[in-house]
Amino acid sequence: MPVEMQLASATETLESSDSRLVDLVDGLLDHGVAIRGELWLSVADVDLVFLGLDVVLATPDRMRPAGALQ
Repeated sequence: MPVEMQLASATETLESSDSRLVDLVDGLLDHGVAIRGELWLSVADVDLVFLGLDVVLATPDRMRPAGALQ
């Protein structure tokens, strides 16, 4: 018995009631999150490339100190 597959349009996807990813991103931005990563590229125990990444994701009001002027 073949299963028929239907693709959703962009509008249908955005208007769907399943908003778990949106809620997750909203919560992360509301509270703020810091991500740190490192990548080393080595050949024969010789470090050739280092890539470091530090990212802070937050809303602008979370980035300002509590007593700062607007």
